[in-house]
Amino acid sequence: MSKNDNLLAYVAELYYERGLSQQEIGSIIGSSRPTVSRLIEDAKRQGIVKIIIETPVSKNNKLSNKLRKAFKLRDAIVVNAAFDFDKSIDVCGKAVAAILSTYLQPGMTLGVTWGRSVNAVVDAIDDSTFYDINVAQMVGCISMGNPAIDGFSTAQRLARKMHGTYSSINTPLFVEGKEVYRYLINEPMIHDALTKAASVDVCINGVGVFDDRKNSIHQSGYFESYNLDRYREKGAVASLAGRFIDINGRQVDVENIYTISAPLDVVRNAPISIVINATAEKATATLAALNGGYVDILVVDEPLAQELLELRER
Repeated sequence: MSKNDNLLAYVAELYYERGLSQQEIGSIIGSSRPTVSRLIEDAKRQGIVKIIIETPVSKNNKLSNKLRKAFKLRDAIVVNAAFDFDKSIDVCGKAVAAILSTYLQPGMTLGVTWGRSVNAVVDAIDDSTFYDINVAQMVGCISMGNPAIDGFSTAQRLARKMHGTYSSINTPLFVEGKEVYRYLINEPMIHDALTKAASVDVCINGVGVFDDRKNSIHQSGYFESYNLDRYREKGAVASLAGRFIDINGRQVDVENIYTISAPLDVVRNAPISIVINATAEKATATLAALNGGYVDILVVDEPLAQELLELRER
């Protein structure tokens, strides 16, 4: 689907399958009610609205609406998937790639981190859909060898697909000692990259489980066990945008370890903050991100959506 077709299909789905009003749809896509009405008519005229609505990914609209209302989100998208993490996150990545065309316009800045979830989005993006998008790496690097957990490679590959530019935070994500930290963040190229990362129009994040050894931060090999224990003692349950958070979404820090990344307030205050995740095992970590107010649009699979709703009830 083209960028415009994706938008028309998304609006048609919200209107016909999920039963939202034109005013509600306008709030989700950032347009006026008359514009939404015109888009619905365009969807009919172009044959997107037929007996069924053609969307890039099959979705559970009932769960989507429940999740959106339960957590007061701009939108929630629940894909019809109940596989292992790798398979489900690929489907979620396709859903994110499709809705990005609703929000990204030439000249905008897209902020990204790293990890399996974000790379699933990059894999799914059609390089003919976007043009002149600035990609901002939002966190320092934790591995220069594995593209799945390397922020620099992620930003570079995404910028190439979006026919735009990229800025890179070419430093370690974590450093020990305040003097080292201050020196690095004041280095002109790093300072410029952090400044760009602090003013994104849209950002995409995955959420890692703190004790999951497959978590990108764990795979980096940076932490010794005593450091992890110090974070655990302070209540860390998840990692988001290179930082650890507790169940309420509050940042967890330990003495003398500094993070080189955009502050979490950048994620919270971004005009559009998209969080992507999959599998019920990631529910507590995802809930922490929701509790912290870091999510505008949540894209998950069915098991994770159901577990989030159950956690909220409990």
